[in-house]
Amino acid sequence: SAGITLTGVELSARLEKDMFLIERLRAVSGGGELVGTLKARLAGWEVRDFQGTLSGQRFQTVYLPELTMYTSPQLTFEGTGTRATLAGEIGIPEMLVSGPPVQKMVTPSEDVVFEGALPQAKQAAFPLHLEGRVKVTLGDKVRVEASGIDARLGGSMDLVLNGIDDIQSSGEIKVVEGRYRAYGMDLQIVRGRLYYVNDPVTRPTLDVLALRTVGDVKAGVTVGGSLKTPVVKLYSEPTMPEVDILAYMVLGHPMGESGEQGGMLATAAASLFSLGKSESLQEQIKDRLGLSTLGLERVDTSTTGRMGYKELPTTPGGVKQPTVGESLFTVGKYLTPKLYLSYGRSLITGQNLFRLRYDIFKRLQIETQSGSESGADLYYKMEFN
Repeated sequence: SAGITLTGVELSARLEKDMFLIERLRAVSGGGELVGTLKARLAGWEVRDFQGTLSGQRFQTVYLPELTMYTSPQLTFEGTGTRATLAGEIGIPEMLVSGPPVQKMVTPSEDVVFEGALPQAKQAAFPLHLEGRVKVTLGDKVRVEASGIDARLGGSMDLVLNGIDDIQSSGEIKVVEGRYRAYGMDLQIVRGRLYYVNDPVTRPTLDVLALRTVGDVKAGVTVGGSLKTPVVKLYSEPTMPEVDILAYMVLGHPMGESGEQGGMLATAAASLFSLGKSESLQEQIKDRLGLSTLGLERVDTSTTGRMGYKELPTTPGGVKQPTVGESLFTVGKYLTPKLYLSYGRSLITGQNLFRLRYDIFKRLQIETQSGSESGADLYYKMEFN
C-alpha cells in the first residue's frame, strides 16, 4: 500500500532454550536498507519479554504519486506481551510532497447487506500498548511542490507516545526557503512554521507570512490557526485597503478601473479565503469598479448547440455547487433598471461571451448573447413564496 518494492530480504533466526533470536533481518527499498534484530524470551509459545533494534539508511518508505519519502531510523524497543516501549530517532533525509492524497474508492455504507455473503470480521486492535519518545528530524532534501507552494522544509519534532492513537508532539517544521505561485500571485514565504507545544501530532499550529515586495510596498497574507481551520488575513506595509493589498499581490500595483483586473482579483480572493472573506472582497472590488455583478458563472452547453450561461446552484447555506460545463468569470452592470450588460471570459478556453438582457414586462425577459456562437432566449419568470 505504500508503493514500495522490497528486495534483498534476508532473515537469520534461531531458537535457543526459551529464547527466540532474530540475529539479522534486512530489506532493501529504493537503494537504501533497513536492518533489525530481536531477542525474545518465551513462556511456552507466548512472548514473556523482548528487546531489539531497528536501523536504516535512506530506506524508501513511501513511493506514491503524491508522496515520496526516505527514512533513516535509529530505534530501540523493548516490552512484554502486552506493552512496548520505543525510543530513538527517525531521520527523513529526503521527502517530496507533490499533491493532495489520491481520493479513495467509495465503499458501501455500513447498513448495506449482501445476501449470502459471510460477515466480515472486525479489524483487530493494535495488540500492544505503545509508549515511548521518538525524535523526527528533517534533512536537506525535504520539499513541498503542490497547490502553488514550492518550498524546502526543515526542523524537528519530539514525539511522545501514549498509545497508538495518542501521540503528542513538541517542536516545529519550518520553511527554509519557499514561494507561493498561483492565480497570478508570486509571493515569497518570509516565515512559515507548523509548530507544536505538547499538542496532538494531527493538530499543529500555523504561523505563515508570505509577501510580494513592489518598491517600498509589501503586500501579502498571514496564516494562523490550526491546519484544519486556518485563519487567513491580508497584510501590508504601509497599511492600505484590503482590495489594494490584493491588487499588489496579483497585479503589482493598485487596482485600476479594468473589469478584467477585477476578475483576476476575485479569482485570487476565492482561492485564498473562506467563502465569507472572499465575498467581502468581491463586494469591495465591485464597488471600486462600479459594477452590478462580479463572480463565477457556469457555461452550460449540454442542452443547446451554443454556449449559454447557467448560474451555479446553491445549497441552503449559500455554498456554490459545481455543475457540468465551463467556468467563466463575469462582470456585469445594469445600464438602466431594465437593461443589463455583462462580459464573461472562460477560465479554460479563454473564449469571450457578451450578454444583453432586457425586461420587456414584469415577468418576461429577452436575452441575447454573442461569443463563439450567438443566439437569443426568451424567459418567463415565476416567483414562489
